[in-house]
Amino acid sequence: MTMLRLTMLKLALALFGFGRTVRWIRRDVDHASPSDADDAFVVRSEYAIAMAAALYPGRAACLERSLMLYWWLRRAGVPVQFRMGAQLYPFLAHAWVELDGRVINDVAEHVKLFRPIEGIAS
Repeated sequence: MTMLRLTMLKLALALFGFGRTVRWIRRDVDHASPSDADDAFVVRSEYAIAMAAALYPGRAACLERSLMLYWWLRRAGVPVQFRMGAQLYPFLAHAWVELDGRVINDVAEHVKLFRPIEGIAS
């Protein structure tokens, strides 16, 4: 199921672009009721998506992995935030997911290299 959703996400990004794909994901998760999912559920979810991305034919970059995790956890009612950031020199962009201000699918020290782009988070 994870691999299928990752394929759908990559296809949506390729066909419709980032903006429309994010709006579609947000509409899909708007109806999710808040959950009391524990940290173990969040860790298992992150692991499942990381494994699917590692085994995905082709490439599943931080954008796809983070959008997938955001979509997965928000559908489960976990109040995570999708974040993107940039580093100016050398230019790099990065995406990650946070829960209560804590990075859950990356190393916090790595994320500190990027200045968050406002208006992306939810």
